[in-house]
Amino acid sequence: MRQPSLPKQAPPPPPPPTPGQLPGDWRTPPDRPPLQMQPEPDSRMKRFCMRVMEHHAQLAAAGEYYEVEAPEVGRISGWPRRRRLFVAYVFLLPLSVIMVFALLLQIYHAAPSAENALGFWTSEPVWFSLMGVALYLSLLFFRPAMPLLAYVYVLGHEMTHALVALCCFGRIKSFEFSEQGGYVDTDKDNLAIALAPYFVPLWMAVWGGGLWLVNWIYPFEVYHPWFYAGIGFWWCFHIYWTMWIIPREQPDMLENGIVLSFLITLLMNIVVLLLILRVFGLVTLHGYWVDVQRCAVAVYSLLCEVYTLLISYAA
Repeated sequence: MRQPSLPKQAPPPPPPPTPGQLPGDWRTPPDRPPLQMQPEPDSRMKRFCMRVMEHHAQLAAAGEYYEVEAPEVGRISGWPRRRRLFVAYVFLLPLSVIMVFALLLQIYHAAPSAENALGFWTSEPVWFSLMGVALYLSLLFFRPAMPLLAYVYVLGHEMTHALVALCCFGRIKSFEFSEQGGYVDTDKDNLAIALAPYFVPLWMAVWGGGLWLVNWIYPFEVYHPWFYAGIGFWWCFHIYWTMWIIPREQPDMLENGIVLSFLITLLMNIVVLLLILRVFGLVTLHGYWVDVQRCAVAVYSLLCEVYTLLISYAA
């Protein structure tokens, strides 16, 4: 004879968090729900990033990080959110579309002739830059190099915050960086300081400026191939880490609005890429401005046609 099954007991509630420790994001106070931004420890790179965030949590709990002075960090709501969305969707989104298509037109016009449409990609600057990009992408499959790349990125991230804060006439009280993470203690905070690491390729600027200075003092023959390859390597480094870190709900973007921050980052990266192509001698700023005007007229005409079509269907 079968015995009646006993009713299943509910699992015990999870233990309360330890006092003084943040349960999630290092910029979220203990009385707010934590942000899901800690990566799963399935690789050495992710374990390194977890150690960095744990170190930030300890600094925030001890009151040693300047962001703790404004603990209300999270998704904005209400009228501030509506204003940011209005600016993003009405102004920045159409401008992003126009600038992207204008850049594509400039790349298309950079071809020497219609018969040689691949001339842009086979030119010396682009060719050696693509070799630098291929070198960086190959490092992604070499796991021992990932902690070092993450270390370099976090250092550049904090240094960019500090440099832009100085440019905004802020004062850097302290700057520390180690294998466990880093922080910048400053008395200034604005949109430029918060978003600068996402569109300022610091290491690419260091490489280009340093190599130009060395070639100016001691000229050498293979300057241009090394210059182009380094630009491609560090540009790919910047884009890869920016794309990796943006989806992880960065507080720098949450406090300014995700949509607004993303579109500003996109626009500024387009500007940086345009300046790179200008230094390579492949595009002209005047030609890009002409293409921007042409794309703006095309986008405006398209929006008018869509509006007319919607009005006709509504009538």
